[in-house]
Amino acid sequence: MKSIKDVASGELDWVQPARTKQAFELHSGDEVVGTLVWARMSLATGETADGSWTLKREGFWHPRVTVRLAGSEDNVALFSPNWGGGGTLDLVGGQQLRFGSANFWRSQWDWLDAADKPLVHFKSRQGLLKLEGQVQIAAEASASPDVPMLVVLGWYLLVLFARDAAASSAGTVAVMGGATT
Repeated sequence: MKSIKDVASGELDWVQPARTKQAFELHSGDEVVGTLVWARMSLATGETADGSWTLKREGFWHPRVTVRLAGSEDNVALFSPNWGGGGTLDLVGGQQLRFGSANFWRSQWDWLDAADKPLVHFKSRQGLLKLEGQVQIAAEASASPDVPMLVVLGWYLLVLFARDAAASSAGTVAVMGGATT
């Protein structure tokens, strides 16, 4: 598996090989350079040649996503969502990044640094039972040791957003379908 740094200038695509499984592969051309696989509800493992992380959404009233090196109990990053979508990522060491929508339709998202410069850009495409998308890494960000984790975490968040939207829509349909006039 090649390092994200080695393929950062090329085209990267998150694909879902099987519609029935919550597993994704990050492709650089025909080569798999990363994976994201769900173990259960919100617990997933992301892996690249640069590292392996577990990601998990926790909390109800104050939700957050923890990012840990695989096999560790210590957080390397903590994502706190905001009510309008997106949120803030606090990295060990004090650096803070923001994840925000890059367009009105919320099909494009960016990891932004403190100066609001995009580091990693995502374009998602959602089909029936399938979610895929492209990743672009800013040239000046490609050497950052945090970028591989940002590529995995960003996709994890987009999958969670899509799941939440589908659950919300299903709930609305169920309520509307049960309404009587």
